[in-house]
Amino acid sequence: MSQQFRTNLVSKFVCVAENCPDTCCKHWSMQVDLETAEKYKAQIPELFSAIEADISGDYIMRKDALTTCCVKFENGRCGIQQKYGEEMLGDACALYPRITRKIGDAIIMTATMSCPEVARIALYGEQPFAFADAEIKRVPQEVKNVLPDEISVADAMAIHAAFINATEDKFVSAEQVFLRIYSAAKSLEFIAKKDWVNAAPMYLRLADGRIPKAEKNINDPFNLLHALCGLIVASKKNAPPRLAQTIAEIETALNAKLDWQNVAITTYNDSLEKYNNLQEIWNKKAPKIYEPIFKNWLAEQMSAAFFPFAGLGKNLAERITIIGVRMAIFRLAMMSVYGTHGRVLHQDDVVRVAQSLSRFLEHLANPDFFLQICAETGWSKESRMGGLLA
Repeated sequence: MSQQFRTNLVSKFVCVAENCPDTCCKHWSMQVDLETAEKYKAQIPELFSAIEADISGDYIMRKDALTTCCVKFENGRCGIQQKYGEEMLGDACALYPRITRKIGDAIIMTATMSCPEVARIALYGEQPFAFADAEIKRVPQEVKNVLPDEISVADAMAIHAAFINATEDKFVSAEQVFLRIYSAAKSLEFIAKKDWVNAAPMYLRLADGRIPKAEKNINDPFNLLHALCGLIVASKKNAPPRLAQTIAEIETALNAKLDWQNVAITTYNDSLEKYNNLQEIWNKKAPKIYEPIFKNWLAEQMSAAFFPFAGLGKNLAERITIIGVRMAIFRLAMMSVYGTHGRVLHQDDVVRVAQSLSRFLEHLANPDFFLQICAETGWSKESRMGGLLA
């Protein structure tokens, strides 16, 4: 039997069902694998009638037109699971929010913070990202192998662990931790993959001397909000309620207004002053409270993607740039909610901000438009990334 690993987060996760504030049974088109669809057709016609083909020809669960919930969603729970058992669920429904990959002949399982309960454990749990041996009872029919030929399973686990461990430095800010990771990731691209296991810890250790001076742009906070609007419009989907609330709080804090129809942003005479005041309040009062949250957030991004071997983007430069801009958006949202509430945020507020952004940003179909925005704003440059997070 091949080795199997899962993070402590996955081991601790239990679906909260009807108590979930943002169920995966609503808004999303949950995929149904071909084997499950054929099982429904042969054994349970009632369930086969609850699926349909999307525009690409893949099977998905049908949604109620009024509620946008799966047609089998009943009283906050999955009707299929209640009536027929979990074994009758398709891979997507049975395994979400878990993410399964192969690294060589090993299986690893991580999880995405687009689930509120995963976000809670990730941000507030103890050692959520450490891997442990596990017996994984179900894996998807198709599992992608992300291990380069030149790297062993043990070395891949060690390289990934080096990046996760970098987030545990208590003596620097989360932003500085990210810039170390950014610098190390960019450096790894110039050497043979077989050397990564020794080079990754070294590059992380020496990164502070290689990070360029931050290049700030006063428009960055507004560009981040505008970029988020553009990405949502390009997805041809409306922002779900929790994400809409988070975006509205950013608009209020910045005194800026999004025009969704024209994909534009309007700022006012005091918008920049509003942001500067917001940042001043945040820098004075928030770091000691929220530094562990941001470091856990960063670790979760890398854990979910099994960084540096997978994630949104074709290479390390693209992957780390996308994570950096996500971090900047998350920080702007946290600053905005903190400034709007004028108090220490409740755990539910923090989880809602992180999860609502993750539910959208971690499930983009492809990175092309995201990366185009990064190129146009300069965020794909290391110095500009430093300014974005300054």
